[in-house]
Amino acid sequence: MADQTYEPSEHAHLARHSPLARKNSLILVIGFAFIILVGTLLLRLPLAGSHRPLTWEEAFFIATSATTVTGLVVITPATDLSLFGQIVVLVLIEIGGVGFISFSVLLFTLIGRRVGLGERMLIKQSLGVFEGTKIARFTLMVLATTIAIQLIGATALWLRWRHTLGDLKGAYLALFHSVSSFCNAGFDLFAGTGEMLFGYDTDPYTLTVMMSLIILGGLGVIVGVDLMSYYWDKRLSVHTRLTLVLTLSLYIFGFSFMALDGVFGGSVFNSMPVGERFWKTMFTVVSARTAGLTIVPVDQLGHASQLTIMVSMFIGGAPASMAGGVTMSTLAVLLVAVQSTVRGLPRAVIFARTIPLETIAKAVAIMTVATILCFVITMALLADSPSAAFLPIVFEVISAFSNTGYSLGATQNLDSIGRLLIAFTMFWGRLGPLTLVVLLAQRERPTYVRYPSEQVVLG
Repeated sequence: MADQTYEPSEHAHLARHSPLARKNSLILVIGFAFIILVGTLLLRLPLAGSHRPLTWEEAFFIATSATTVTGLVVITPATDLSLFGQIVVLVLIEIGGVGFISFSVLLFTLIGRRVGLGERMLIKQSLGVFEGTKIARFTLMVLATTIAIQLIGATALWLRWRHTLGDLKGAYLALFHSVSSFCNAGFDLFAGTGEMLFGYDTDPYTLTVMMSLIILGGLGVIVGVDLMSYYWDKRLSVHTRLTLVLTLSLYIFGFSFMALDGVFGGSVFNSMPVGERFWKTMFTVVSARTAGLTIVPVDQLGHASQLTIMVSMFIGGAPASMAGGVTMSTLAVLLVAVQSTVRGLPRAVIFARTIPLETIAKAVAIMTVATILCFVITMALLADSPSAAFLPIVFEVISAFSNTGYSLGATQNLDSIGRLLIAFTMFWGRLGPLTLVVLLAQRERPTYVRYPSEQVVLG
């Protein structure tokens, strides 16, 4: 009893609000699960397949992959899905990318229902917004901006593709790939058709449009709003500055290694002209972090390039964006914390701002949970398929967790249990490690007991 001091615990406030956080997390989980269920039923319909109905396993996997904007497939969407099936996938990508919470706000607005306090808290958690004022209007603005960007991207692609694909087909394919690019989904309708990107895989115009959509979708809502308001207030938040700096750094890092792919045993770029090699390398680097749209055979890249892609996928994009992964904010916070510790500073400081200890603790939790999840799923898949090669399996797991969609072909060879594990990983990755940790956490009663501290030996 002498070792206890009765002072208000710094976690008491969090504990009082944990039931609401768990409720919001549960709504997110149930909402995404319901969308996947509806998508599975629609894709199971006979008219969803082009030459045969999809099996329940195939329909569930594709619905999960589309809703989580991943892009891993067990069929070839371009040839195995009918127009109806492709449209179902497109709608699932849009809902999964923008978020069913945002569409719920739109529905509430259309039917005249007022968004209550509980919905506002849920929207803040889903979109990563810190301020709760006028949240419904903000959500509708995000939806409108998202649709506008996708339409602009689709128009830009259509103007380029209509000359070879025709007006109607070009418009449909442009819209599908604009949505897939912006939502960082990785689904395409050119794989398996014999012509990569409809013959535009070396076209700088097409690749620039798609890369721009991928980057915009991966930056996130907070960064987008911050950049748009910069004209008036002339300031950027620490989150935005960290995101932009780390995004540029990761692109430079990825391009440097990918450009030297031949040195590390790769054979993809060896016979390409310099210009084609530049554009395909750049597109692969941009797509590898968040999108998964593939215009080069990933399995023919050198191991160093594949490792670079794995690291990029695991990091992912910004929070409250179309991308997955542990997010760049998590990595940035950990790097700043490590730098401050090495320099002997009592607080983690960046851009003349102190990062709260709670933020550092969340970053550590996200990184730890993500690492453990990828390790456990990898071990489970290796146990389920003892003859499978290690690299394709771990590559597939990280791709599923980060909702990227790049593949070395392992998913196609997995059995039902293996595919179920990959689907679970995609689901977990889209919701975010922190969301499910909050959901699964045991209820903690508020406490005013604070125990004395004691050093633990590290290093």
